[in-house]
Amino acid sequence: MANVEFEMKNSQLKIYISGEIDHHSAFSIKDVIDAQILSRSPQIAVMNFEKVTFMDSSGIGLILARYKFCQQCGTSLYVQGLSSQTQRVLSLAGIKTIREITSQESKI
Repeated sequence: MANVEFEMKNSQLKIYISGEIDHHSAFSIKDVIDAQILSRSPQIAVMNFEKVTFMDSSGIGLILARYKFCQQCGTSLYVQGLSSQTQRVLSLAGIKTIREITSQESKI
């Protein structure tokens, strides 16, 4: 089961995800993330996956759907802390439209 914590600083919403992301957890945390984006209206949303211990294709779907949702809200999405395998999968899928895929928090 995945956990999600949020931190709002200036106009940036940091989304810290931890635990396992599978079909069930991805479905439940997407609503929580979307609600925070809607209520806080950040200019930038940063999804941090450094503490994710397992992620299947549902996690990739979670990222893509949040990207589209952020576009509709006028928010730029950054993703960080992805494993090299997940980065490769996103790249092979042609996902280069997310503003930044970074491996370290300090890059944003």
